[in-house]
Amino acid sequence: MNSLKLLKSDELNMVAPNNKDLSVVLFKTNEGIEKRGVRTYEGLLSFRELAEYFQLEPNSDKLNEDLKVQRDVDSPRVNKLKKYWENSNGPVFPGMTIFINALDIIATHDVGGRTITESIIKSDTCRVIGDGQGRTALIKWLQESGKNDSDLDYTISVKFIVTDTAALTCDKAKKIIRQVFADYHVELKKPSKSISKHFNTDSCFTVFINELLKLDFGFGEIKSCIALHGVLRRGNVWTYDQFTGMILKLLNTSTVNIQKELADDGKRAQLFELCKQFLNAVFTTLPINILDTDNYKECHDNTMFTKAIFANALGYVGQSIFDELIAGTKNDFSDLTRIKMPITSKQDKYWQKSKVTMSDEGVIKIIRGTDKRIASLICHDLRIFPCKSLTA
Repeated sequence: MNSLKLLKSDELNMVAPNNKDLSVVLFKTNEGIEKRGVRTYEGLLSFRELAEYFQLEPNSDKLNEDLKVQRDVDSPRVNKLKKYWENSNGPVFPGMTIFINALDIIATHDVGGRTITESIIKSDTCRVIGDGQGRTALIKWLQESGKNDSDLDYTISVKFIVTDTAALTCDKAKKIIRQVFADYHVELKKPSKSISKHFNTDSCFTVFINELLKLDFGFGEIKSCIALHGVLRRGNVWTYDQFTGMILKLLNTSTVNIQKELADDGKRAQLFELCKQFLNAVFTTLPINILDTDNYKECHDNTMFTKAIFANALGYVGQSIFDELIAGTKNDFSDLTRIKMPITSKQDKYWQKSKVTMSDEGVIKIIRGTDKRIASLICHDLRIFPCKSLTA
């Protein structure tokens, strides 16, 4: 659905942009992540080496979000770094993390109880900056600006994580890179909820959600219409976080409790089949094709079914139908396909009359916390007995 430029496999497996080998002196480290089957090292790179031997992962306007292992490098973040660099009398940066798929060790030396290696990162070695893309963008800007060439002689500490895989686009490498990103930023607010959840594959629930997103009901995999990193683009209905919220409402559970349920393979299979049937009905109902347009931002803003409260409402309705499935009064989620309310128009008077929206000097605004109201309206129209979450 998303009309993104498709990059070639060799562009995804990023190598040295200058086609040169890089000699490095590294300390061999011993870290917990090595339990995942990787090796870790610590060393220094000059700004010049970083700019000339490493590149940034393409942003999601060039690379499908599902293939990315990093968040986009956005201008506001880089501009803040530029401002800091230009205004500081003594700028300093924290260390970076770089993933490489191989490392050639030429010699080792034991010094002070530590192992030092003379190593080479060959030109065709795959490399991904796991933490430090913004800093690298700044350094490349310093190089391109040519303001002060001596700035490129500054050094920055780097943790190298060697995956020992054929490339960094394989499942093992991608999973580790994404998990490290999630681990690094678990206590920070800067990454969106969507990207933090999507990358956290240590979570059984995240793995479960990611498998649901691979379901295909005739328009491509569901993930093609979900903003995996939280930034809405052409064809996107909801963000990853909003999609996750809908599933939690459907299952009437919390993130903590669902982890316990998913630990049981039999229960997990049942929940997956339940969600599959629910999602088939949802995406049969929603006119998602209208979002595949050049003016998708305007279209997304003007529709009702694209809102987080509507996603939550569908979850509550699904929960209500599930209760009836258990009671034996319904056989499936097909009732959802009979929704007749004006879900394609936030402006429709129906929503104001139903106290879901309000007019603020002619501007239609959604009233917060009206997800249960919408769910109750849908249940009433479709003659579905509302679940306890809607009646309590």
